[in-house]
Amino acid sequence: MRRRSFLLASAAALSLGGPARAQADRSLLLDVAVARVLGKPSEHRYAAVLDFSQHSGRPRFHVIERSEGQVVQSFLVAHGSGSEGPSDDGYADVFSNVPDSEASSLGLYRTGATYLSAKKGHGLSMRLHGLSETNSNALERLVVIHANWYMEPGHIERQGRAGRSEGCMVFSAKDRDAVVRMLKGGALIYAVKDLESMDG
Repeated sequence: MRRRSFLLASAAALSLGGPARAQADRSLLLDVAVARVLGKPSEHRYAAVLDFSQHSGRPRFHVIERSEGQVVQSFLVAHGSGSEGPSDDGYADVFSNVPDSEASSLGLYRTGATYLSAKKGHGLSMRLHGLSETNSNALERLVVIHANWYMEPGHIERQGRAGRSEGCMVFSAKDRDAVVRMLKGGALIYAVKDLESMDG
């Protein structure tokens, strides 16, 4: 993001209140996260930002074409059941790097090998390498990209929110195929919640 655009966006966010302020804050968060992930060395065509400030019933996994610096496609994605918090409102509020927490983790990931999971409904899956202190146990925790029934459009429409995973980034089967196709082979994924929790 250019410095002038960043400063203008920051000023606009601070001048608003209520829902408009919240939306401006989310837009600013996405802009900053995109700039951060594009600033990391990578020769992959794509990168992605997972914006956990958004409700699980809204597309919050954004694939970016690095050469243009633009979001090219956005997807619904689950967060871990351990991230829900006491309100059970469709927002991820708790994040953990601890095995068996069933929570999502923040930070920078790199996509790894693809494989066919033996777990029912998962199908084609893609390993994730945690590159931050906040997600360094991703491989040990088996945090991967896969599909499952609770992310299919009909279920989300009925529930008004996405289903919950055991900490994995879970998509519908169709969206999983698109995400794996674009991001396989070492793409960077940056999972964020707010500006304060971002790593460098």
